[in-house]
Amino acid sequence: MRRWLARMTSGAGAAGAFAVAAACYGFSLAVCRLRPRHSRGMCGNAARIAVCGTFHNPNWFRSHLAPLARSGLKEVIVITDREQPAIQGVRVICRPPWLAAVIGRAPARLACALWVGLRVRPEVFMGYHLIPNSLIALIVGRFLSRATCYQMTTGPNEVDGGGFRSDNPVLSRLRRPFPPLERLALAAVREFDLVVVRGSGAGRYLSERGVADVAVITGSVDPKSFHPRLERPYDLLFVGQLIARKRPLEFVEILAEVTREIPGVRAVMVGDGVLMREVRARAAELGVADRVDFPGQTEEVHTLFNRARVFLLTSRSEGLSIAMAEAMMSGAVPVVANVGDLGDLVRSGVNGYLVEADDRSTFVRLTSNLLRDRELWKRLSRAAAESARAHSSLDRVAHLWATHLHTPIASSRSGVDTAER
Repeated sequence: MRRWLARMTSGAGAAGAFAVAAACYGFSLAVCRLRPRHSRGMCGNAARIAVCGTFHNPNWFRSHLAPLARSGLKEVIVITDREQPAIQGVRVICRPPWLAAVIGRAPARLACALWVGLRVRPEVFMGYHLIPNSLIALIVGRFLSRATCYQMTTGPNEVDGGGFRSDNPVLSRLRRPFPPLERLALAAVREFDLVVVRGSGAGRYLSERGVADVAVITGSVDPKSFHPRLERPYDLLFVGQLIARKRPLEFVEILAEVTREIPGVRAVMVGDGVLMREVRARAAELGVADRVDFPGQTEEVHTLFNRARVFLLTSRSEGLSIAMAEAMMSGAVPVVANVGDLGDLVRSGVNGYLVEADDRSTFVRLTSNLLRDRELWKRLSRAAAESARAHSSLDRVAHLWATHLHTPIASSRSGVDTAER
């Protein structure tokens, strides 16, 4: 199976990616037809939830799993590929490496989820991203007559046009929209008992396409880790994977232009990815290699949030960035692309700025103004911290999870939940 998947996705390009994705959706929908939905709610008190996910970033893992563990569940069981940071109430089960070597990573995770379901019998199966994790949760949950939940982690890109703009290594090979694949994806999404999105825009997108029982729940930020302060050695901060969607090269271009206006500016780019070599090379070409630090992926990223003045996010698409919420809680002022659901938290001129993604000159102008005008920065910094605490604190997100996991799903399936608005 592993060799077949490799041939289909790499050798045949878009056609192979379409075939693999269609087969995944088709199999999931077939299981749903054979095992119709029966649950009228998610789970009762003292229940267990099985979570399928690929977690590359330990801080991202904490921000999403810690509030789940605090929501009143008896236990959160995470099915993934590697060990993760310890969180009270969370048990991590890694799929066996030998099994992945024989049948492939996704099939091995499916087998591991089925084993967990039969042995532990959790009441809910949940996945992060649609392919493969949420489809695994849907297949196993339906097979075992359990409730299911899909977390649309990166927004509508996961299904729009069949997912051709997503970060998924298979779907990204599509290169262009495939409406038949989008219809299959949405049909699969409608089978979940609960769909969780990061912001109101993603909720509206799904509601307009007939998906009910949508809840808006962000990742969480623990206020204890972030302490706003005035003295900060870094002027600009980038946090994220160094991949095309995040546009780290655009960050370097903006840094170079700001540096020409304000000599002495310092920046830090936290993260790693396939574009690291290109990012370093471009920084050298623009003469700012000595102006930017590259600590890579680090568990101590919160210490860097507390040491930066402006958080720049140049992505083409986002859900509601947890890195942005963390930066804001630390007092860094966001200057971010007006994409996805970032506007749920950022208010231009109040606690940061929203900028059109391709408007580099405005990114440079607003960033430079913040670095020059200390009183403006201090005012927006205080507002940013207050907004992030009210919107994404650990206790608030845990309460939202408790509400949606322990509240029966209305039989009328009335549409997008408004608890986060």
